[in-house]
Amino acid sequence: MDWKFGAYTTDPYNIDTTVFAARTYLPIWTPGNSRNEGPPVQPTNHYYFPPGSQTGYLVTNVTRSIDGDAGGYDTIHPQGNAKNILTVGAVSNLVNGYTGTGSVQVGTFTPFGPTDDGRIKPDVVAPGVDIIMADSTSNTAFQLNSGTSFAAPAITGSINLLNQLRNSLYTNSRPWLASTIKALVIHTADEADGTGPDYRFGWGLMNTRRGAELVRNNATNGWKSFIKEVFLRDGGSIEFPTLALDGTNALKATICWTDPPGPAQTNAAVDAVTPRLVNDLDLRIISPSGVTNFPWVLNPDLTNQTSAARSAAATTGDDTRNNVEQVVITNAVASNHLVRVTHKGSLGTNGQWVSLLLSGVQAQPRPELVITSLAQTGTNKVAFAWSSVVGQLYQVQYRNNVEGPGWNNWDGEISTTKTNTAVEVDMSGPDGRRFYQVIEVE
Repeated sequence: MDWKFGAYTTDPYNIDTTVFAARTYLPIWTPGNSRNEGPPVQPTNHYYFPPGSQTGYLVTNVTRSIDGDAGGYDTIHPQGNAKNILTVGAVSNLVNGYTGTGSVQVGTFTPFGPTDDGRIKPDVVAPGVDIIMADSTSNTAFQLNSGTSFAAPAITGSINLLNQLRNSLYTNSRPWLASTIKALVIHTADEADGTGPDYRFGWGLMNTRRGAELVRNNATNGWKSFIKEVFLRDGGSIEFPTLALDGTNALKATICWTDPPGPAQTNAAVDAVTPRLVNDLDLRIISPSGVTNFPWVLNPDLTNQTSAARSAAATTGDDTRNNVEQVVITNAVASNHLVRVTHKGSLGTNGQWVSLLLSGVQAQPRPELVITSLAQTGTNKVAFAWSSVVGQLYQVQYRNNVEGPGWNNWDGEISTTKTNTAVEVDMSGPDGRRFYQVIEVE
C-alpha cells in the first residue's frame, strides 16, 4: 500500500492554499483510477523502492497487496484529498437517465475514500465508464474509453452552464464564492447509494437541472432565500427562521466553506490520522418543537479500516472532519424552523466566509430597507438598526449636510448574519451632526 493514498501531502496543502487565497476559484479534480489495482497473479517480478530511497530492488518472491483497504477504500490520490476542491468519481453512463439509486453503478476503477483523516471523498460522481469519444485511426472513427478523467470534465462543463445562468439572472454581480459552487453541486445531487453521503459516491450524482432550478428560484422567487454567502465572524453565529413548504417535502440545508490549509504530511507514514480541518463550523436546524437536527456523519473506521463500517449508511451527529455539512428533515412540518451556524474554538482568520443553501422552504419576502430604531449610546454616538436579509451585503454611508454633496462610506461592507442588524456610528460632523443611510451593495 502506497502511503500517499488518502494522504494530505504538500500537493493538497498547496491546492488548498491557492483556493483559500483566490476565493472564487474552484478546481475540479479527479481522484485517480487506482482502486483494486495490482498484479492479477502473484508473486510477480517487480521493483521495490523503500520510502525516501531513489534506488529500486528487483523482487521475485513477495506477494504485494492490491491498492486499497478492504472493499477498495482509501484509494484517493493525494491531489484529490484537498479540502477546497470538488473531487469527482466515475460511474457508468446512465443511458436511460437517473431512475433511482439502483441506476447509478460505480466504475470498477474509481477510487473510494475516506481520506486518512476521515473526510468524505469523492465529493460527487459523474459518468466516466464507456464514454464514446473520437479515435485517431480515421476522421470518422470512435472508441469507448473509461476513467475519472472523463467524469471530471462533465462536472466542469455543467458548472460553467450554471455560472452562465446565474450571470444572466444577476447582471453585473460579483462572482460566486468557490464554496457556493461546490455547495450547489452537492446540495442538488441525486442520491446514488442509500440516503446521505458515503465514501463511494460522495454526495451523489450531479443533477445540473436541479441546480439550475435552485439558481433560478433564488433569483425570481425570493431575495437570497435559497442561496446565501455569509461572513461568520470569530465568536459569532448565523441565525434566521425559514418556513418549510407544506409538511410533505424534505427541508434540506447545506453549508460549505473554503477552509484554510491544514497541516501537510511530509513523512511517509501510512494512514496519518491528523485532522486537516482548521475552522470547524456547525450547522443545526431547530424544529418548531425544539428538536435540534444534526448533519450527516460517516464512520471512517480509521483504526480497524473495515469495509463493513465504511460502507455503513450515514447517520447524524456532530461532524468534526469535513468542510461540508448537510441537514435533512424529512416531511418537515409546515412551520418556521431556525437555521443556525456556529463554530468551535476560534477562527484563526478572524472570520470565515460560508455558503449556505436551502431547499424545501418558502421564499422569504424582502423586508423594506428602513431604519427601525435609533438610540443615543454615548457622547457623539448613536446606534440604529434595520430589518436585514441574511447573506445580503449592506453599506452604511454618511454625509455632514442633508443637501450633500454625495455620500461617503462609513467603515466597510456589512455581511448580515441575522434578520435584524444594528450599528453604532459617531456624530462628529460639523456642529455635532451627521446624516446616515443604509444601502444594499448586492
